[in-house]
Amino acid sequence: MSTVHPWHWSKHLRHAAMMAVVATALITSACTGSSPPTPHPAAKSEATTTSSRTNKYGAPPLTQPELNTAPFADNRCALLSPAQLAHLGITVTGQSEPDTPLGLACRWIATDTPARIDFSLDINTQLGGLDQLYGRKNIFKQWEPVEISGYPAVNAADIPLPGQCRTNVAVSNTVLVAVTLQLKSGADQAADYHDPCPRGARILDQVLITLKGDR
Repeated sequence: MSTVHPWHWSKHLRHAAMMAVVATALITSACTGSSPPTPHPAAKSEATTTSSRTNKYGAPPLTQPELNTAPFADNRCALLSPAQLAHLGITVTGQSEPDTPLGLACRWIATDTPARIDFSLDINTQLGGLDQLYGRKNIFKQWEPVEISGYPAVNAADIPLPGQCRTNVAVSNTVLVAVTLQLKSGADQAADYHDPCPRGARILDQVLITLKGDR
């Protein structure tokens, strides 16, 4: 029987804990009386016109076409093609994770490759979009608005930890695509361990290419 190094157990537990903490914070805040309105269902149509609406909680308006995530409802791993993964330096196959707090996700465990990363992709149709996330930003100690290929996004964590980042990008007014990543630490740690979020932005940039149908 093969032996699993203790580092792998702790790494998996940290990744799972990070996903659970973020999701639990969102779900818990959604149940309080001060929560924003109940989110609308995910859009089922193809890319639509841009939005000019004013957001109640201060999220930047979506100025790019809305993107359709419905084709990936049953397969988050298809959000990145083999060519895109190679472009990102990822040489492992994604593993479907059906039981995360936010539903179906796909995870790529590449910590023992030159990429030195363990990351997951999920599609959040439960919260109601980026403005609803802005309505809950007081629960996050890390809150860094960013932009990815013209789409508004935010790096957010209620408990920021070294080498970790979760970035949410608005692909429509009601749907977020998020990457949760953990870079390898220790003697063989990733070169960007202390600045992990740009890696997440590069991953989501490729996801947006997929959703636009341009890959």
